[in-house]
Amino acid sequence: MRPDKPSPSVVTFHRVYPDAVPVMRADRSALGTIPAAAHQYCEALCSASAFGWYVFPPTDIRLKWNGVDVFHETDGAWEPLASKHLPGFPGYWNDRCPEELRDMAPPFLSSLFVPGIVQIWSGLLVGTESDWSLLIRPPVNVPHSHLYCSYEGIIETDRYKPAPLFTNIRLLATDVVIEFSRFKPLFQVQPIARRCYTDAIANYECREGLADTDGGMSPRDWDGYRRTIRTSDPADDSHRPGSYAVGARKRSKQEA
Repeated sequence: MRPDKPSPSVVTFHRVYPDAVPVMRADRSALGTIPAAAHQYCEALCSASAFGWYVFPPTDIRLKWNGVDVFHETDGAWEPLASKHLPGFPGYWNDRCPEELRDMAPPFLSSLFVPGIVQIWSGLLVGTESDWSLLIRPPVNVPHSHLYCSYEGIIETDRYKPAPLFTNIRLLATDVVIEFSRFKPLFQVQPIARRCYTDAIANYECREGLADTDGGMSPRDWDGYRRTIRTSDPADDSHRPGSYAVGARKRSKQEA
């Protein structure tokens, strides 16, 4: 028998800057920051943390903001930031890109029109299969810096691909050095089917009350609720610590 063809990748990353850090599969322990008990028993927390890939800065970054202007440290000197390319990348790009795209290499750092907003490019391009988009967000369940915050966004990377993979951050602290290490994830990307966020599924139902006669909980709903919660009587309780995690992992293996 001929082996089945492998299914196409939902997401394709292009490392176009040679020194860019490759993406890394997101970690169930959120880079070791989740408590041990939660890592063992809370499958919901672990599944959310492991969904997607970590994306890193292509090089170390040092920024400062005075409340109006953003400055970037270059070779030990602070310079006002407008738009900046990765070292040597414009020439590398021009030597390899189609003629009509010469001098159009993606910038590495850009200070946007809103004070304190900076766009950071990862050195990667990305595309997704048809009807899949990419959610860009801060690393899930990882403690975040108080010096800056990351915006979240959804990009239709099936229609616009391969697209530069970047994130927008808002600097919060003034007159201090804000550092970004190339060894620490800057953001996380997660593939989502477009149908999951379109108006087609925006309709929802909210039932009022508990009694079925009021349009609330039906007998079937109550049966499902009983299977979901733990009871106060241990002898009558079929739930065990971690049972949700065990069931979810078994189902995941079966579906795979």
